[in-house]
Amino acid sequence: MIRQYTSPQGFTLVELIVVMVLLGILSVTLLPRFLSGAGTSEYQYRDQALAVLRRVQIEAMQCTDPVFCAGRSLQLNSSALGSSADCRNDATHLCIASRDNVTLTANFSQLSFDALGRPQGCAAATPACTLTITGNTSLQICLESEGYIRPC
Repeated sequence: MIRQYTSPQGFTLVELIVVMVLLGILSVTLLPRFLSGAGTSEYQYRDQALAVLRRVQIEAMQCTDPVFCAGRSLQLNSSALGSSADCRNDATHLCIASRDNVTLTANFSQLSFDALGRPQGCAAATPACTLTITGNTSLQICLESEGYIRPC
């Protein structure tokens, strides 16, 4: 019986080195983008701020007792938006973590809504309230004088 010699199947050393170099280049350039949250936390905070503003607006529109509803407002500082000064983990508060390097600024320090859902407490010179979320990017939320709350 005669055996035929067949060459071993596989990759050459040059092919393996080329693939390793390409993988190294891809990992150096693309991996940091996938592992860092830079630029994404602003969008998450904007969505949370929209939800807080809309919830407080709806609560103000549904409140029928003027004594109970009077004085309910949102307070703002550079790292929180909510119905009280403390940072609670509920639907009426937005608290910014210090590790995210994001700040809140607005043309109001306290904001409330009337029974029709219109914002009260904006600067008199501007037609609408604006809330700006600043980090790697800057995003704005507009509260129109008619009560429409939207990303700008």
